[in-house]
Amino acid sequence: MSFYTNSGKMIDMAKPDMDSFCGEDIAHALSMVCRATGNFRHFYSVAQHSLNCMREAQARGFSQRVCFACLLHDASEAYLCDVPTPLKELLPDYRKIEKAFQREIFKKFGLYPLSGEEERMVKIIDEALLYYEFKCLHTIPICFEKTPQLCSVPNVEKMDMGAVEQMMLREINAFERLIMTTWEVG
Repeated sequence: MSFYTNSGKMIDMAKPDMDSFCGEDIAHALSMVCRATGNFRHFYSVAQHSLNCMREAQARGFSQRVCFACLLHDASEAYLCDVPTPLKELLPDYRKIEKAFQREIFKKFGLYPLSGEEERMVKIIDEALLYYEFKCLHTIPICFEKTPQLCSVPNVEKMDMGAVEQMMLREINAFERLIMTTWEVG
């Protein structure tokens, strides 16, 4: 059960391997996957969401690791698509597959394992962006007990997919250079 990515890499759906993943495929696919299963006012990609999450982490002064994790937190969706959370709740096996893919992607980019605190920071930012995206791009905003606060101004304007792909790839490449020079990758 395998398929080939845009760059020609083979992905084994049953046994993801970190060597099968690359920034080019992640940036390309996520720039073409629409958030909210296409139920926003205009096309808004998972890549654009991921860039906004990274910028929010930077605005909050979080570590480079957390910023990079925010950029790649949905990278498994480059291979598995963006399944809405309510559907994921009905598909426990999907969650296992998604976690396996995300683990291997994080390994590939030197982010595995994230500490519990790092995971919490990524989740807080992801949820804050989710709230903001629905507020700006949907007719019915998501209700939260407490309105999440943002330190950045996310770009939710309609953007060219190719431009978003290049922006995401530039950020992935910059973080990869940072890893090679400063982080210990285990």
